[in-house]
Amino acid sequence: MSETQAVSALRDPTFRGKFVCDALVWPSISLHILKKLTGKETGDGARHVYRPADVRKLKLAQYENEESSVNRKPPPVVNCRMAKGGTGKTTVAANLGTAFSFMGYKTLMIDADPQASLTNMMGIDASSEDITHIGHLMEQFVGNKGHVDVASAVRNVFSEGMLDIIPADITLTNADGWLMNQMQRETVFDRLLVSNKDFFEQYDVIVVDSAPGTSLLSMNIMVATRTQLAVCWLDRENLKALPILLGNVDEINAAYPNHASDVEIVANGYSAIYKQSKEALEVLVAKYPHQLNENVIQQFSGFHRQQALPGGECKGAVVEQDQSSPGAKAMLDLAKSLLGRYKITLAGFDESIPSTRGN
Repeated sequence: MSETQAVSALRDPTFRGKFVCDALVWPSISLHILKKLTGKETGDGARHVYRPADVRKLKLAQYENEESSVNRKPPPVVNCRMAKGGTGKTTVAANLGTAFSFMGYKTLMIDADPQASLTNMMGIDASSEDITHIGHLMEQFVGNKGHVDVASAVRNVFSEGMLDIIPADITLTNADGWLMNQMQRETVFDRLLVSNKDFFEQYDVIVVDSAPGTSLLSMNIMVATRTQLAVCWLDRENLKALPILLGNVDEINAAYPNHASDVEIVANGYSAIYKQSKEALEVLVAKYPHQLNENVIQQFSGFHRQQALPGGECKGAVVEQDQSSPGAKAMLDLAKSLLGRYKITLAGFDESIPSTRGN
């Protein structure tokens, strides 16, 4: 694809070489090596732009790997979850999905929240477009005894399969109604993933934005996820909600021992000027030292600009809108820290950074 060629996707993010070398590749490489490995040695190097697919191409060349030779496996599911709303889980989900894509990982996002905030953030109008959501796919899976056209529900956010989404709309609230009458009703989503592994294995990772509260749909996502990413806003109300989520995980582990799950906590919304924020973080550090991610997401005004105003143009997550901002850096660091914990590999290659948590 040429640098001026239009792409059949919602948006077409590009990077300058310095951002690729410093933020998306580790250890950092020189611009000369970047141009050589991506085949952009000709012309004025200062004018070159790079896309997520170029970062993937670069890393595959570094690791002496080829897409055609990869032994595919089911992608890990990162389930952004909390027992209450208003924690910033959609912000984390959107930015994680974008960050994984920017780092060269083929990423599928699934909006499992009827509010459809992730869908709208990615540039799809859930109120006016014809959407096939994950509830529809699960119902088709049960009704057609495993046969379902997952690809028909997918929208391309970035080109070349680097970032896709299964969107949502308000009708996703109907999922609990028919799930109530199903056998093994908490495992429908997991069985959908397994039965359609040829489709899902084209991705390196799946990022899900789950609805707050406890529902059959949210329990389905949890059963399919080996580590729940609990996004905890730093205030007293969220500290009270966290044990509810931990209790849900204990219930799933008791009922489905083959689906044993644990929790990774992300502290969100930290501000040193608010006493409550500092106290809440201290509580998390004291009570959950082995579950708390080492990256703390600070309050950043750019996060409030991710959702477009009615009639306005959506520009995606902060990682896409403002690549050099403190908010983008925090989300990129969080994404890097999750590679090893979730066993996320790039076309089968493990480039995870050793965790410093607990040190």
